[in-house]
Amino acid sequence: MPRSLLAAIACSALLALLLSLVPTVGLQTGGEHIPVFQATKPVVLGEHNLVDLFTFAQTHYNIKRVKWESPSLYVDLVVDQGQSADLSGIYRDFYTLAYDAFLYTANVDRLYFRMLEGKDERSARLLVSIRADRPRSELTPPDSVSDIASFVEHTFSVRIEPYFRKSVSP
Repeated sequence: MPRSLLAAIACSALLALLLSLVPTVGLQTGGEHIPVFQATKPVVLGEHNLVDLFTFAQTHYNIKRVKWESPSLYVDLVVDQGQSADLSGIYRDFYTLAYDAFLYTANVDRLYFRMLEGKDERSARLLVSIRADRPRSELTPPDSVSDIASFVEHTFSVRIEPYFRKSVSP
């Protein structure tokens, strides 16, 4: 009895050792390697995948409307009437969206960004508008920009309405 128990343990250990070698033998051939951390190709933006671009975008203010007219992308953000809006937060939202649009897409050449006050389409007031053209080189990641306000004002075409500074800006 003890001899058969010892033989069973030895066979089990040998079988376990052989089975643990099987997966590594297959991977050493090199044919099954799949690169996991590779650069993704930019997508071609269209009506069918427009929402995908903004699914994971985190903005301080709510996105009201997104419109795609090849090769231009229009994004409207909104702040409630009577609520104050911080210019640095607006710039951060804009730059995050611009960075994502130019990095992850191949066919967005221009981004038109507007910050509006009011939910109603007819009574909404324009506060800030920014235009961005696709840069020749890659943009700096938003987290790496130390002074986002001066960076956006010097890099992109920014228009701030007088009403914003008078009534909405804190």
